[in-house]
Amino acid sequence: MVNGIDKKALFRLKAEPYLKPISDLGVGFYNLDENTAKIEFQLYNSKGTLQISEINIDAYAYFESANGSVSDVIDLEVLDGLNGIVGITLDKDFLQASTDTKVKGQVYVGVNNVDNNPENNEVAVFREFTFEVADALINKISSFTKIEYIRMFDQLKARILQRVEDIEQAIANGADYVAEMKTVKEQGIAQINQTVTEGKAYIDSVVAQAQTNINDTATSAISDVKHTKDNAISDMNTKVFESVGEVQNISSGAITHVDEKLNEFNQTIEQNGFVKPEELQNKINNLQWQKIKTTLDDGNIQRINNPDFTNPQSLLVNSSGIYYIHQANITGTGISTQYGYLQISKANNNTHAEMIFRPFSNSQLNTLETFIIKKNGDTWSEWNKMTIPQTDTGWIPFQLINGSLSNTAYKGVDDSGFDCAYRTIKNGDVVTKKIRINGSNLTPGQVIAQLPINFAKNAQSFPIRVPNSSTGGYIVIRPNGKVNFYIPYDTSRWDETGYVYGEMTWHD
Repeated sequence: MVNGIDKKALFRLKAEPYLKPISDLGVGFYNLDENTAKIEFQLYNSKGTLQISEINIDAYAYFESANGSVSDVIDLEVLDGLNGIVGITLDKDFLQASTDTKVKGQVYVGVNNVDNNPENNEVAVFREFTFEVADALINKISSFTKIEYIRMFDQLKARILQRVEDIEQAIANGADYVAEMKTVKEQGIAQINQTVTEGKAYIDSVVAQAQTNINDTATSAISDVKHTKDNAISDMNTKVFESVGEVQNISSGAITHVDEKLNEFNQTIEQNGFVKPEELQNKINNLQWQKIKTTLDDGNIQRINNPDFTNPQSLLVNSSGIYYIHQANITGTGISTQYGYLQISKANNNTHAEMIFRPFSNSQLNTLETFIIKKNGDTWSEWNKMTIPQTDTGWIPFQLINGSLSNTAYKGVDDSGFDCAYRTIKNGDVVTKKIRINGSNLTPGQVIAQLPINFAKNAQSFPIRVPNSSTGGYIVIRPNGKVNFYIPYDTSRWDETGYVYGEMTWHD
């Protein structure tokens, strides 16, 4: 039952074969605690918290006081099966028997053997723990104080008995009270009858006067209504005559306007005739505006099949714009592929032109090729190549430091994972930095790696993958080359099973 005053203590118990000192829970209960002294245990092993339920396990505990008092074998309640948490409420009688002693306890977990096969029996005994039971302060009240409380109670009892005697005497005198009440009642009835008679006479007088006032008011109101009605009818008739005249004037004007517009339309038709579709197209074509498409109707750029790059003049039949080139003749031009994108720019009736070709595929992966050719008058230049150098250091491996274990969260590149490494890619003025982290046995806040100084010109911070049981994690790469690992919130949930794994990219 949830009552808000439970005294809970949570203790983590690990299933392991190593002998360790008895753990003191660091908590204490009192011998007057009743249904509030609770202990919860989180059961886990090297792989994490145990997944338990009342179906697959039996969990129980046993307690022994230093004065020889012992508890029964008490079943543990499964409180949170997903996180391996079980709990127990200590019995009040056992707490009283263990007053002013240290209590030693132990938890036992057995797997339910549904087929009763002895080979499937599994029982785990967890390490011992202790807590203290103290005597409640109220139990230490002196005998003198208790006697004073008893004396106060006797005095209170005497006063209550005296009050009861007074009440019984008052009831015995009740007959006199009844006679007095009857007298008061008769006087009250007489007074009420007199008040009713006087009130009725006053009300009859007020009603008569009100009737007279109502008759006078009704006569006056009828006269006012008749006068107002006659005035309203007269005003309405006047407005009707005025409105009819105004409507007639507006109607005559509208008819005259429509007739004039109809005559004007007929005259225009006789003089100019209707515009036919072919005449409309001619008029549109004669308008001065840009009529060349830059893309197809579906948004894709136009395509040129089998162009001859050895005869650039033949390409000027196409309008200025960008085209996709398919299977171009590139013999002797120095261009490395027949596919790519061609930008054509023309001026002065094709006397000046420039074409820029960017191959779609490139055999030289460390450069970005661009070819350009220009026309001045009747003279064409050669196809000239412009290159932008690109460098890549590739992945350079490194090891984690300060006790961290490298390449242990996931196996290396030969088994679907990657190793700790860093990389620098330069493409012209663009510099891209990359780093991969893969490791375990880390402590939040520690330096886990040392990269070259200024590998990161500015401090870089990235979230990184950690176990679901943790509250998250991130790393910070500093200009001095140090790489730190942090937990943003509760570090108590981080244990020896924790790991980090991830790849980060930024531009310097």
